[in-house]
Amino acid sequence: MTSVVTIMFSWPYRAPCAALGLWLGGGVGSLTGLLLATCSLAFGLGSPEHRVLRLLVDVVAVMAAWAFVAWVAKAFVAIHRGARKRRERHRALLALFGESVEHLSAVVLPSRQLLAYSVPGPRGGHAVISDSLLTEFTPEEIASVLAHEQAHLKQRHHLFGELSDALRTVLPKRRFTGRFAERFGSLIEMRADCAARTKCGRQATARALARWSGTREAEPVPALDCPVTIRRRHLLASERCCGSLTSQAVFGAALLAAVAPLALITTGGMAAVCRWICH
Repeated sequence: MTSVVTIMFSWPYRAPCAALGLWLGGGVGSLTGLLLATCSLAFGLGSPEHRVLRLLVDVVAVMAAWAFVAWVAKAFVAIHRGARKRRERHRALLALFGESVEHLSAVVLPSRQLLAYSVPGPRGGHAVISDSLLTEFTPEEIASVLAHEQAHLKQRHHLFGELSDALRTVLPKRRFTGRFAERFGSLIEMRADCAARTKCGRQATARALARWSGTREAEPVPALDCPVTIRRRHLLASERCCGSLTSQAVFGAALLAAVAPLALITTGGMAAVCRWICH
């Protein structure tokens, strides 16, 4: 349901952190709800006259849900292992051709292209930029680009991307699946934009993003199908970023929805244990 909300409506682009919190809270809530259903099925909670979960259809539904979770987990592990091997090879190449610059906390790679990306790994990973970017961008824009990449590393955004890829792998190859992956990736980028804006200011971050995308308009063009345009509009139009009251309220509500089934599981488990001890 949270995936549908994230895709069908445009408000997640106005509050990316709230949308991410809703998505993650919905995922955790689904897992805890599945645990609750499993515990109810295993311990036979409920009155003997009305044990709905004893029905065959409920057993099949719970088993199918766990099979889907296992399928997603298997895909995630496979994607994570493959990505980790690729990152190890890439770090070896960076050690050969890149130059670590301490005052930038980044690895500078000789290239004529404007490059900026992050490579997760031991001790926090590396932010990588090209020497041409150092030449063409202003110091404020360079700081903004590095803050963006450091946010990806510190907040482990690569794990969210791998989880999104795992879901896209197991779900049917429909337009819905592709749009979900695209929008979820855009929300992660906007979250990193917010971190860069907090550290370096909205104007420097928006200028860096404009130069990075090759557009130099003073104001973004209102095209909802362009993630870069949406990111720039959010930077320039939003008074506050991920610390807004709306983001905090949605994130808190998502956490409450996710934790509530855990309380029910604990209560039901304690009741089952007490009943077993008493008998």
